[in-house]
Amino acid sequence: MVTTTEHQALLAECQQWRDQLRHYREDLNQLRNQLYSAAAGKTDKDFCREVEHYHNQFHIQSINIHDLKHSIKHHISEAEHHPNFGHKIPHLKIGAEFKTLTRDLDQLKNDFQNFLTTQ
Repeated sequence: MVTTTEHQALLAECQQWRDQLRHYREDLNQLRNQLYSAAAGKTDKDFCREVEHYHNQFHIQSINIHDLKHSIKHHISEAEHHPNFGHKIPHLKIGAEFKTLTRDLDQLKNDFQNFLTTQ
């Protein structure tokens, strides 16, 4: 049996995750704009290869953010419709996915910033 306090804490954490993912998506859009600005007029093959790499990574990570936000939304819906059902295991799984994704996003941002400073 899940207490009301535990249930509300679970829902609150899910909302925090969604809010953080929204910010990460905005950051990715800003990074993408920086990439396009940096790439304007450049023709060096190695540089263009890196631009393509980061363009692809930004796209892939945008999809990953979308997919995780959808999973969280589904998890919230299930928790709201069945508040007494144990949602701890799915919640922990989504939490682990969130942690992994945010770590990867932070690393991508750092790598990209390093790329920009070396150009």
